Amino acid sequence: MKVPFFFCFLSVLLFLLRAKNIAAVTCNPMELSPCANAILSTAPPTASCCSKLKEQQPCFCQYERNPQLKEYIKSSNSNKVASICKVPVPKC
Repeated sequence: MKVPFFFCFLSVLLFLLRAKNIAAVTCNPMELSPCANAILSTAPPTASCCSKLKEQQPCFCQYERNPQLKEYIKSSNSNKVASICKVPVPKC
């Protein structure tokens, strides 16, 4: 009885560890370069931009704390692009 339980527990543990590694995001503001045109102008965001916004969304607060990035992250165009892409902007 203990052996099947152990293998079941081990399988679940490995699955959770793998899922955690997949969900990990490397915060790199350069990953948002496909959004530069949309954020800096009135151009609509591209599919690539929206994909990168969704990928980098866990990093938004970190970017907002960076004095060099804050004005871009907090801009009205940035919020508009996030809204169009249906990416929630966290309250930091």
